[in-house]
Parts: sequence; C-alpha cells; structure tokens
Amino acid sequence: MNGKLVAATIGVATIAIVSLIVTMYPTTKATAEGPKLVGHMQNFVLADKLIPGPDVSWSDADGNKVRLADFEGKVVLFNFWASWCAPCQRELPGIDRIQAKMAGDNFTVVALNIDQGGKGIAIRNAKRLKLKHLKLNLDPKHQVVRKIGLRAMPTTFLFDRKGYIIGALESGAEWDTPEAIELIKYFIDHPDYADKLKSTNG
Repeated sequence: MNGKLVAATIGVATIAIVSLIVTMYPTTKATAEGPKLVGHMQNFVLADKLIPGPDVSWSDADGNKVRLADFEGKVVLFNFWASWCAPCQRELPGIDRIQAKMAGDNFTVVALNIDQGGKGIAIRNAKRLKLKHLKLNLDPKHQVVRKIGLRAMPTTFLFDRKGYIIGALESGAEWDTPEAIELIKYFIDHPDYADKLKSTNG
C-alpha cells in the first residue's frame, strides 16, 4: 500500500481518538531546570503532565508479542518509521548508531515499523540502510498507531524508566548528535524528573 493511503489511514485514526491525543502529546518547551533543547533537539517538546505510557504491544521479527512495559527500568527512545517516509529513511541510520553507542541497562531504542506490507518490506528497508543494531519491531495493522494517536511521520517519543512519556519530536532528527545524546543522558541521570510533573488526574 502506498504512503498516501497509509497516511490517510493514520489521519482517520487520529481524528477518531482526538481526546487521547490531547492528553498524550506534550505541549511545553524546556525550562531552566530541565534538559537543554538546542540544535537538532530544538523542536523536541517536553511533557507538561505526568502521562503514563500507553498499554500497547507489537510483534518482533519472530512474531512474539512485545510490550512497552517490557522495557521498564530503561529510558526508551520510541521511533515510528516506514519505508515510504523519506524523513524516516534519513534519520534511521542515526537512530541505529545511537543504539550502538548507548543501549544497555539504562537505555534502548524501539524502532517500530508501520508498513502494512509487514516484515518483508521492513527487512529489505533495514538491509538497504545497513541497519545493524536495531531489532525489528512491527505494527502492520497500526494497532499502536491508533492507540498512541500518531499525528506525523516520523515521530519519536521518549519514555522514562517508569514508562512515563517525557517528551516527543514530530519530525526527523539526527539522534546521534551531541545535543541528542545530552538529552537522553539527562533523563538517564534524572530518573525522578517525571515525578515533578502535574498528574494528568490532577
């Protein structure tokens, strides 16, 4: 299925859950007490509320179910990508490099492919881009897309160690630049950052 039709599908799904988007997407910029948002991270938007990560699941390369909750204890860079998304293609090598540099007990990347063609397309795309460090994660039926309220491609979320949304970027970026690494390390070094945010129920 072509990109325009997939994009239209995303748009319909997004409209259907507009109330979720209002609470899910962050709306504020950096403060003096928070991380620096400069360079490639200047459009990263910090959450202004305590927002739990959604209860979502997807499939890995072997068809096993993977959940966001499986990564509790780590800061997670959660990126949506597709073969038809040109900005996604440009930023994926940098995302692969940041996984190589920083993945471990404190951090990981989840790069979620949303091609409706599924595994075959994703694998061919990953080989073409020479991605060596990212595990294959698949959402061909857009279950995560609908649940999280995706508005643009590419979009990248940051989740803290407890699974709270701490910010998002609705555009492509170079994720292995010094400013991006500094942003990620800030949340690794400040595990209680989200606790200072006002609860969504408050």
